[in-house]
Amino acid sequence: MTMTMTRATKRLNFSLRFNLFLLLLMLLLNGVHMELIDANEEEVDRFCYPEKHRNTRHSCECSNVSASPFGMRALHIDCSYKDFKTEDLTELLPLYIDTLDLSWNGLNRAPVFNSDSLRQLNLMHNNISSILANNFGHLVSLHELFLGWNSIQQLDAQSFAGLPHLLVLNLAHNNLHSLPAQIFAPLLMLATLELSWNRQLNHSITQDIYSSYGINRKLKALRLDACNLNELQLPKSAPLRELSLRRNLLQRVPRQLPISLQRLDISENGLEQLQPDDTRNLAELKQLYVEDMPHLRGINAHALSGLQLVESISFQNSRSLNYIDGDAFVTESGNLTLPPLHSLIFRGTLVRSFNASLSPVFSQLTELDLNGVPLNCDCQLVWLKNLAIQTNGRCLRPARIRGMLISSVRRDEFSCEVWPRWVYGLVILGLIALCAAGVYLIVMGLRPHRGVTMRRKVGAGSPYARVTIEPNRQENVH
Repeated sequence: MTMTMTRATKRLNFSLRFNLFLLLLMLLLNGVHMELIDANEEEVDRFCYPEKHRNTRHSCECSNVSASPFGMRALHIDCSYKDFKTEDLTELLPLYIDTLDLSWNGLNRAPVFNSDSLRQLNLMHNNISSILANNFGHLVSLHELFLGWNSIQQLDAQSFAGLPHLLVLNLAHNNLHSLPAQIFAPLLMLATLELSWNRQLNHSITQDIYSSYGINRKLKALRLDACNLNELQLPKSAPLRELSLRRNLLQRVPRQLPISLQRLDISENGLEQLQPDDTRNLAELKQLYVEDMPHLRGINAHALSGLQLVESISFQNSRSLNYIDGDAFVTESGNLTLPPLHSLIFRGTLVRSFNASLSPVFSQLTELDLNGVPLNCDCQLVWLKNLAIQTNGRCLRPARIRGMLISSVRRDEFSCEVWPRWVYGLVILGLIALCAAGVYLIVMGLRPHRGVTMRRKVGAGSPYARVTIEPNRQENVH
């Protein structure tokens, strides 16, 4: 009885194992089959837009990806460099489309699309000259819109209506002269606005652009490079984090800026001196760029004391900058502020020396770039050798160590002259005068005195005696 039950149990176990093996084999074969089907579908749908060129080599290239956060299907369509015209495109976009790149084509107007899934639309480097009302109104899920590098001259007041979720808007490198009032009011979630390189935009930006153009208070980054601005006012309470004002006509840092700024780029403007008022209201600033300034000559005392949280400052290629005051980080009350500064760049400037009072600030740096700076390596600069970082700074003077890295110069080479240079000049001139006087006296001593006259001796023994030449008598004897 026991043996019979044991055999039955073995048969049952074998049957279960065999069935499990068959099930696994079927699943494996089914997976391979599905992968082949997906591969075939992917190959077939590789060129899926526009409709009249579908699945031909003249259409856009499509690729399926897994979109975050749940790994759902998303479609990326690349139509760049296809020389498309606006009439070549269809309004209805494929399902699950996530990004559409139409850059570097020949679009003469902004196309009208219809999609509830498109999140990024790139229309850069085309010939678009105007944006009509509700041009993008059927793209309700759009997050990023790139319209830079076109010829846009005119915007309708409702050009961006119907885009409540738009986060990034790029209008850089166009021909905008003015902006309609409240044009950005429909963009309730806008976080980044790029208006750079619209050179005539200064005619309309003369006051608070937030209230004039309906910019929401959620904006984090604003870029206004090369707009010929000579003034700018922004609300102090706006939670703006990044502001770029490169290559404008500003003579001073704008007085009214958001106190929440963390990154400010004021490069390529007309500042001549960096003063305390320029940074007084920038207590939360972490990055400051004052690069390529053609007229900036110096950093005055207390000019950087208001930057309590600054982490990096760059004066790169400000070729007229020749000094930084030793009290640049000292407050007007005499207290030294030590911000969490770790990067300071003077590459390409004309600063010849640094006061030793800057040592506490420089000692905490992890980057100090002095490449190309014509340093005067005297005893007042020897403290730079105490820094634990490589500065790449080279000596211009004195001549005996010209071109040498500061880290390679011995400490005894950092010497100062005991006397001022003008004293040495006077000594040299005195020696020259003494030598000239000595030569004059020697010459005068060798010349005969004016009161002494020389008498010529005339007589038989005188060299001036008359000489008579008589003929030889023997010549006449025959």
